[in-house]
Amino acid sequence: MTSPTAQPDNHASSGNGIHAANNINSTLLQAGRDINLNQQPPLSTDPATPEEITAVRRAWVAEDGDGKEITTAPGVLAMLDRDERVVVIVGPPGTGKTAAGLRALSDLRPELPGVSGSRVLLRLEHVWPDWDSAEKDKFLLPAEHGRGYLLDVSGESARWEKPAVAAGKFLGHAATLRAKGSYLVVVAGENGWPESDPVLGRNVVRAVSAPPGDRITRRHIEQLYPQVARRGWLQEYASEADSRDGGEDGAEQRGQETLADLLRADMQPSDAAALALDLSRISDSGGTLNDARDLVQRWRERVSTVFRITRESADDRALLLAAVMLEGLSPAEVLEGARLLLKDQGNRDIREILTGHDLVTRLETVQAKSSGQRVTFSHLPGYPATVLRHFWCQISDVQSALIEWVKTLTACKGLGVGRILEIADLLAQLAVAEGDLRPLQVTPAWAAAGDAGQKAASRLLAHVARDPALGQEARTKLRSWAGNDSKDKATVAAVVCQGTFSQEYPRQALTCLRWVLGRPEHDSAVTEAEKALRAMGSNTQLLPRVWATVKGWLTEFMDPDDRHYLAAHRAVLALFQPDRAHPAATLLLANALKHPDTAKELVQGWCAALSVPALEPRCENVLTAWAKAVTDGVLEADAVVEVLNHVIREHWMTGPLSTFIAGRAGTGYTSQSIVDLRERLILRWNDPRQQPKPDGDEIPEPSITSPPEPGTAPRPETGGEA
Repeated sequence: MTSPTAQPDNHASSGNGIHAANNINSTLLQAGRDINLNQQPPLSTDPATPEEITAVRRAWVAEDGDGKEITTAPGVLAMLDRDERVVVIVGPPGTGKTAAGLRALSDLRPELPGVSGSRVLLRLEHVWPDWDSAEKDKFLLPAEHGRGYLLDVSGESARWEKPAVAAGKFLGHAATLRAKGSYLVVVAGENGWPESDPVLGRNVVRAVSAPPGDRITRRHIEQLYPQVARRGWLQEYASEADSRDGGEDGAEQRGQETLADLLRADMQPSDAAALALDLSRISDSGGTLNDARDLVQRWRERVSTVFRITRESADDRALLLAAVMLEGLSPAEVLEGARLLLKDQGNRDIREILTGHDLVTRLETVQAKSSGQRVTFSHLPGYPATVLRHFWCQISDVQSALIEWVKTLTACKGLGVGRILEIADLLAQLAVAEGDLRPLQVTPAWAAAGDAGQKAASRLLAHVARDPALGQEARTKLRSWAGNDSKDKATVAAVVCQGTFSQEYPRQALTCLRWVLGRPEHDSAVTEAEKALRAMGSNTQLLPRVWATVKGWLTEFMDPDDRHYLAAHRAVLALFQPDRAHPAATLLLANALKHPDTAKELVQGWCAALSVPALEPRCENVLTAWAKAVTDGVLEADAVVEVLNHVIREHWMTGPLSTFIAGRAGTGYTSQSIVDLRERLILRWNDPRQQPKPDGDEIPEPSITSPPEPGTAPRPETGGEA
């Protein structure tokens, strides 16, 4: 897992006299901080949230339902305390493995290297598993100072083809962590990790039991949301208890008894913690005891009652689905959505219309409210998701029709196009809750429905891709779509890479983008992929990975018949395209001005792109854009001249450059920015002071293809042909 070294680009002449500096120390100064441009970055991490840390520190439940100590967290802590830098927790879902890992790392008080006698709190961070294959791919695990890392591979460990290879990668990180005073806890599934191996199984702690869900919820309420016992949904019952039992203490006791009646011991730890948070919100909203009871039961009883009442009425069930998807619209629009689901043209007999229930009554039957001519479920938080799950699971034959109906609702000018992001959230919850990727079938249609649809597709896929159980399968599907012949599916993959997915899984995002960029035609999917690549390159934390990856593509894919060959060269031009919103080119050129090795790499990138005949029009466009960007102050003029000066010497006769510098019949260059850049280049050619410095501060002058003599240099055009 060493950092890759820069490779020379075979498209550029090896005799140009340009010598690369040490790439490892090439940095980009941006916003007051140094960014290493040529060093392999580690996997992405996110800090553990304050809520997570507070929960494991203040609301921890250490015993199981029989009152016996749960040994998972203490076992992990004991291993960490004896200087084991990587510890693995294995076990079935629902045993609180993630919380146990955070608890152990939170309790640890190590001494940092070189700081004796002073113990510190670790900074806790989640590591994103950004790889295609844990066994085959090369990746760098993070190792900052004083960190407690948590890496969840529980959703994929059972599918490892070579568990020993994957396990060895994680355990082999221990020495690096020890040097930094940091630790790693790996959360694996029940199967997959080689526990029986005397070396790979030595640092394993097996999670067998979890605390009862009701105790977790109760503990969270007591320690994190103490106001719940005296406000909101418990207040009504507590007041009655107070009058019967003669005091405030009696009210609180009765309230706690009511809470116990609502909770179940078999809830999973994560569900129990989420329930406590939901109950605290009901408290603040002034709900009732019945609201709390329904919420604890996730509205299952209420949904079952609604389905029982509407058993003989397809119209009312369709109305319920329409109200869920079109919440916030008017009753008439919800009714229209229901008729679309039923493919009902509304040709009913007038007698049937006049004797039927009024619309508001029908909505109330399915638990919806009509407030201000808007249908809402705001009084039942979480109810729509439960309704959708009930339809999906209990009436499974409706699934295909439901997906097609959602596509119709969210099409351009469809009833639900303004609700498309909320619908994406509902489908994401459904997919994760059911472990089912079929709700994602709406995304290709969304990708073809304009900006709103593309954002919704990105939101849905990014949500599912980060789920520990379903995420690996979703990410695999995303890569498959990226290489699919379907423009819509490829567009989905590219759009997803424009959002948070690329920050959490940059390696896999770049893999997806490479497949999209290799499409035979420069269609809308390729355009979206170029935008995604520039967006990633504009993130100073991602730019080193992006630039190193694109350089690697140029040397890895040398066969012009390989789609990745075209992808690599398109990627270079995408990063070179000036863009105020995504200034990857600005960052690269600013770095090139200070570091000869970066300037040489930009020259190699240009030479590579100019060698692909199919990309000549694109090269011309980017050259023109560079000239305008110099005029507008978006790109550093000196850096542009420095790079293009050497590119011209390599590709003087290449179509795009000869057109740019010397002109071409039938091509009109009237832009003042192009004229100005030509003048800058000519002045640089004829400046006797532009000689290589012995200390290597500038790129040495090439040893071949001497610059034109002053009398033969092309004259800048002020208009007409170019």
